[in-house]
Amino acid sequence: MSKYRLSIAVVTLVSGFSITAARAADDAAGYLTTPQRAPVTASAGECVHTGEWTQGMRFANCEPQPVKAEVAPAPVQAPEAVEEVVVVREPIAMPFTLSLDTLFDFDSAILKADADAALDALAQQIGQANYQTVDIVGHADRIGAPLYNQRLSERRAQAVRAYLATHGVDESKISFSGVGSSDPATGTQCNGLRGARLIACLQPDRYAEVTVVGTQSSASQ
Repeated sequence: MSKYRLSIAVVTLVSGFSITAARAADDAAGYLTTPQRAPVTASAGECVHTGEWTQGMRFANCEPQPVKAEVAPAPVQAPEAVEEVVVVREPIAMPFTLSLDTLFDFDSAILKADADAALDALAQQIGQANYQTVDIVGHADRIGAPLYNQRLSERRAQAVRAYLATHGVDESKISFSGVGSSDPATGTQCNGLRGARLIACLQPDRYAEVTVVGTQSSASQ
């Protein structure tokens, strides 16, 4: 075949394709290109492969971009069930009983010098509670007239109230009263005694009842 006829054959071969402009790429060896390195496409628009083309080659816009697999969203974990705990505060009575013989001299409503230790411990114990009321009831022994003992028991209760109020206990929550000798702790065990022996025997009757009403926490579901 002559040189002229070879040229005509190449022109005839190329005339069946359309030439589209595209950018150069590293994988051009697998595609038929023009001298300007534009891919040659068939009538349907697909690029013409050469014998060097292998799966996965791309050139210009000849092969579609691989579709990225959609990543399924991570499953949403259901929130863990939280057990509801309700804190119920229930009123409770916390009684403290003191022997006033350690706080007062006989027939006296003035606090003794060494009374601080007992009252400080009481004030600290009350302060640690979530208290609502503090009730102080003073008592006296049976020595003396009933009216005198009534007033003595009230003054003793008032003295304890004043001390607690100056040592951190809320004064507005403290009430006080006296019952005189109407509620003896000794009963009849001191009958028949006189003088100093009777005073010593009746020591348990000289006391104060301190009742603290507060709250405690109990959990319920």
